[in-house]
Amino acid sequence: MKVYDSLKEVVQESLQRSKPGPTTPGPVKGNNASMLTDTIEEFEKFVTSRIGRLKVAVNESAAMAASGTQHAEQVIDGLKTNIAALEAKLKETDEIARAKDATIKNLEQNNSAKIHELENQLKNKEKLLTNRSREVIDLKSELNRLKNGIKEMSSFFKQSEVLATIEGQVNSAVSPEGESKTAEEKPAGAQVKGKPMASPAPDTAEQNVSPEFFKQLTLELTQTIGPMAPLIVRDHVKSLGETMEQFPKARVKELLETVSSEILDDKVKTGFRERIAQINGHL
Repeated sequence: MKVYDSLKEVVQESLQRSKPGPTTPGPVKGNNASMLTDTIEEFEKFVTSRIGRLKVAVNESAAMAASGTQHAEQVIDGLKTNIAALEAKLKETDEIARAKDATIKNLEQNNSAKIHELENQLKNKEKLLTNRSREVIDLKSELNRLKNGIKEMSSFFKQSEVLATIEGQVNSAVSPEGESKTAEEKPAGAQVKGKPMASPAPDTAEQNVSPEFFKQLTLELTQTIGPMAPLIVRDHVKSLGETMEQFPKARVKELLETVSSEILDDKVKTGFRERIAQINGHL
């Protein structure tokens, strides 16, 4: 508007300067003045039209500039909003990444600890399995020893039965007075020519313990330490260089010492020795 008003004022001043003075114009001059006026009016219209167009163009440019500025401001605001959103997402992503890193580290530590624990459990189980295998081998060996002990006990009992039968037969052959029939038939003063008759040798059966002693010893030891007793008795007899069939009575005390050493409890050991001593004295 200011440009239009300024331009209008300039045109008006030019027109006023070009107008004739107050003198009365002649006929030619009047026509020229009329033509000039028409020209000026047309020029004024032309200028006014151009100014109007220029004004419209300026207004449109101003409107376009204002619209462009508003659009630019809107775009800037949108970009600011997007940047803020991206920064927030970036921050959130960074936090998530840190949390994941911490979780991964914790998982690695937990897995490492679990793996170490599982390795220890595996080693312990391997040791336990090895020990169990040894125990199984020992049990098998013990079972074989028990089987052998049972066989030896069976043989021992059979021998005891045979000895008992023989003793019964010997006792039945003795007379009621305690002398054998053969001894009665021999003369009391029989002598070998030139030499006195030698006294009979002492009975070796009376110097050895009876099978009943070992039977009672084995029974008492079995009740004390278990089914390994027969084998233990047999082993200790062998370690003394004797046999159960012919074991001297003089070595019974020594045998009791070695056999009772298998009993760990002192009170049980003392009771065992006392019972065996009573059995030995009774037999």
